Amino acid sequence: MAKKNPSIFSTLQKTTANASAVNGEFTRQLPVDALEDNPMNRFSMAEDEQFTSTMASVEADGFLEDIVVTPSETEGRWRIISGHRRVHMARKLGKATVPCKVRHYPDKLAELRALMGANIHRRNITPFDMARQLETLRDVLAQEGRLPENVKEQSELMAEQSDLSRATVERYLDLLNLDETLTAWAESGKMTMTDAYELARKKNQYLYPIVEEFVSKAENQEDFPALVHRAIAYAKAAELPVTPPREKASVNPLRTVDSFGRSIRRSTAQMRTLDLSTEENKAAARKKLETCLANLEELRRTVEALKATLEE
Repeated sequence: MAKKNPSIFSTLQKTTANASAVNGEFTRQLPVDALEDNPMNRFSMAEDEQFTSTMASVEADGFLEDIVVTPSETEGRWRIISGHRRVHMARKLGKATVPCKVRHYPDKLAELRALMGANIHRRNITPFDMARQLETLRDVLAQEGRLPENVKEQSELMAEQSDLSRATVERYLDLLNLDETLTAWAESGKMTMTDAYELARKKNQYLYPIVEEFVSKAENQEDFPALVHRAIAYAKAAELPVTPPREKASVNPLRTVDSFGRSIRRSTAQMRTLDLSTEENKAAARKKLETCLANLEELRRTVEALKATLEE
């Protein structure tokens, strides 16, 4: 049985004694100018509230946790594994050196797993951070010739490498389907993540231009997330195919009656989601009403045909 690769979490979650024995490491002061941001790091570097709070703590008490680095290809320089934000703080505070531990990794994948393991439990990690970091993991696996051709097998391998479920990996990666506008809305909080995940599904990509046009033409954009939600409902309703009237009664009239009833109820439910204060929504509502009328006429003919068969 093949030995399972260690998860990304185990790479840095060692006791100090074990890490010291494995790496022969000790804390050293390295010049801030000699530290390089890791190109495989896709996690956010936003200067949010947590960043500001931690920087104030560093300014007052210094670093309570060492930076983890690995030797760069350039002599005398080191690539950051854990501590990108803290090094950024040190630069802003004008510090000349920072406490570091130097570790060595056998290959690029091991280095990436360590980087992800050092960052993945941060409280301010966003779904888009995870999506981009998983994209990098997929690229590295492909570069090393370890990425299967089958999409499902790719997700399973990435789940194994990241200690996530396959469904979670696929859900994060779906976010990469969103265009720039929708991604910006979701990352800025102008669209709920529930709506972002819904739009990110491959089967819904055709809705993007409809949703964006609906929002751009809306007069009232104060409650933007609610507006986007309405736009999605409108886009789905507008794209539903109209049920064409049929000349002949169904082979099973009872089933036909039930089918048209469901269709009318569905159209009614869709119209309830529309804000009829805008011309776009009024046009969508008129379209749905026309569909309802066509279905009602067909339903009438079907019911009359059914009655005729019962009277024979």
